[in-house]
Amino acid sequence: MSRHPVEIQIEIADKAIIAEDFDLLMSIYTDDAILVIEPGRNAVGKTAIRKAVEAIAVYFKNGLQVEQNGLEILYSGDTALVLANTVVSGPGFPATERKATYVFNKSPSGIWLCSIDNSYGHEVIGKYA
Repeated sequence: MSRHPVEIQIEIADKAIIAEDFDLLMSIYTDDAILVIEPGRNAVGKTAIRKAVEAIAVYFKNGLQVEQNGLEILYSGDTALVLANTVVSGPGFPATERKATYVFNKSPSGIWLCSIDNSYGHEVIGKYA
């Protein structure tokens, strides 16, 4: 069975994060994408997201590791919801599994792009309301 293009995009994004290839990473986001930096703090748009992921890389001592420990893609038309067990670790940071949620939209050219990147999943509910 072939892999859904969204799964491939997530794999590319994870590898780009690990390699700190921020140009490649930004190519996977929509122009108006939202990245949950932490519950209560979001970056909106590619410029803000790039600045955030560069700071996150430094926070993780330039050794951030990201991998998916299972995911489910639910899609209808040009919208996909991804439910993922995302494992995050780095030097001095033990592996932590997050129940992530991502939203991807298919562009007019047929490429799936991330519009919402929320590695914290439901943890964002109510904490900072």
